[in-house]
Order: sequence, then structure tokens, then C-alpha cells
Amino acid sequence: MADENITPAPEYDEAAAAPPYAEPEGRRKPGKAIASLVCGIISLFILGPILGAVAIVLGVMARKEIESDPNLEGAGLALAGIITGAIGAVLAIVLIAAGVNVI
Repeated sequence: MADENITPAPEYDEAAAAPPYAEPEGRRKPGKAIASLVCGIISLFILGPILGAVAIVLGVMARKEIESDPNLEGAGLALAGIITGAIGAVLAIVLIAAGVNVI
């Protein structure tokens, strides 16, 4: 009969199977640090004094949050936001003092 020629399927080894999906382990970045960098970059082009100030405040808040929580990273993002925010604000103030309409 035809059933005699069929070989059984190999047994499934659960230990050899891929492990279930797990959240990636590691530290996370606070949203304030990312928002600080975004506001700082945008402040270089439009609304310099306003977005620059927002970037500086968010960056300082993010750095304090990162220092207090060991599970957070992103101090570099926050610092970059502070620096770009300061540059955007100062640049806009200089341009305003020179009579250029920047807002």
C-alpha cells in the first residue's frame, strides 16, 4: 500500500526553536532630549528666539532627568539641543538688532 512508503515527520525540538520576542534591553532616550534637539535645529532657520529658548529649557530639563535616572541616555542629544538653541537664539537676536526681519 501507499502508506508504507510515507516517512514520519521529524519531531519538533522546542529547545532549538528561536526564543520568543522580547523588548530590547538597554537604556532609553527621554523625549525632552529629542524635542530639545529638534527645536534647536529649527531655531536656526525660523522663530529663533522662541524656539531657541524652548530648546534650552527642554535640554536642561532632559539633562537633569538623565542624571537622576540611570536607565536613561541621551545627554549628548540634550546638550546638542541646548547648543543649537543658544546659537539660534543669539543669531536671531543679532539679526534683529541689524534690522533683519527674522520672525
